[in-house]
Amino acid sequence: MLRWLWLSAAVLVLDQATKLAAERWIAPRAPIEVLPFLNLVLTYNTGAAFSFLADAGGWQRWLFLALALGVSAGLTLWLRRLRPCERLTAGGIALVVGGALGNAVDRIA
Repeated sequence: MLRWLWLSAAVLVLDQATKLAAERWIAPRAPIEVLPFLNLVLTYNTGAAFSFLADAGGWQRWLFLALALGVSAGLTLWLRRLRPCERLTAGGIALVVGGALGNAVDRIA
C-alpha cells in the first residue's frame, strides 16, 4: 500500500506552498477579512497545539521534530502492512503522514 505515499507527498507540497504564500502575501498580525465573521491572520507558533511548550527555551523544536519523524515512520510502516481493501485507512494515514512531514519541515526551517 506504499503507493498511497503520493498523497503524502502532495499534502507536503501543498502544506509548504500555502505557508509560503501566506508569508509572502499576508503581513504579520494584520487581519485580512475573508467573510464578516472570518479573518486570516499570519502568526507563528513555536510550540505544539495551543502553543504548548512555546516558551520552553528552544529544546522543544527538536522534540517535536523527532516526534513528527517518528510518527511518520510508524505510520508508513502501518501503511505498508495494510491490505488492498483498506483504501480508506490508507488514505487517512497518507494524509496524516503528509501533515506530519510538513510539520517536520517547519521545525527544520
